Amino acid sequence: MKSAVTLLIFCLSLLPAISQASQNTNLRQQGQWYGYWGWNNATYSDSDIHFEGDDYDFTLHNVSASDRQTPFSFAQVFHSYLNPGRLTIPQYNWRFGYFVQDNWALSLGWDHMKYVMDQNQVVTMTGTNNRSGYEKTDPAPEQKQLTDDFLTFEHTDGFNQLSLETEVFLPLLQFGEDMDIALFVGGGAGILYPKSNVKLMSGVRNDEWHVAGYSTLVKIGVEANLWKGLFVRFIGKYGYADMDDILTSPDSSDRASQTFYYDEYIGAVGYRF
Repeated sequence: MKSAVTLLIFCLSLLPAISQASQNTNLRQQGQWYGYWGWNNATYSDSDIHFEGDDYDFTLHNVSASDRQTPFSFAQVFHSYLNPGRLTIPQYNWRFGYFVQDNWALSLGWDHMKYVMDQNQVVTMTGTNNRSGYEKTDPAPEQKQLTDDFLTFEHTDGFNQLSLETEVFLPLLQFGEDMDIALFVGGGAGILYPKSNVKLMSGVRNDEWHVAGYSTLVKIGVEANLWKGLFVRFIGKYGYADMDDILTSPDSSDRASQTFYYDEYIGAVGYRF
């Protein structure tokens, strides 16, 4: 949370400078559109995950998780990252935006991240469980190892976010008529639409698309305009995810919920027109 507050204060401190940016350096004009495609890495805070069903109601505390990025190597660049048939295998991003004013855009986009609970970690478990073979009658805290037979928990196809975002640009350096470097800050919110891969207490594996909650975020980045409207962006996002309706089995009574913070780092290539 401290990181989010620090980033937000920094973003707000830039707004006076952005509003006073020289129009002579402006390549981002009202009425323009843009689109980009990129890839991301992500990190996640620990999370309390609450599981509820007909015969159990328990919480796993401070569960750690990681992302699952496709390895970046010379072979994988052509096999996955630039292969049209496998573009959606790595953690990817797309976004389309419109400049409502000079240097100020609104955009809609999709962030495809992956959230994977770290297997075999030992966490604190509270609550009760009457499922045969996994009984816990005392709701008091106890230590629990998250083995494969007890729980596998992933949003790997993925931890998806459809978000509406805004960004305000501050041109810093211009090279000729078509090239420049600009800083931008912004924020946004969206729905979380994961395809969660969950197997709980040796039950039936669940892997369904489902609207599971919402997310809010702030972001900062740098854009380099390379030639006419062609640009590259490097973006850092800090967000809060509230997933209050996660499917854990085909049984409609089985649900999980969790909240956590995430960092997302994006590299993208796009075009403005």
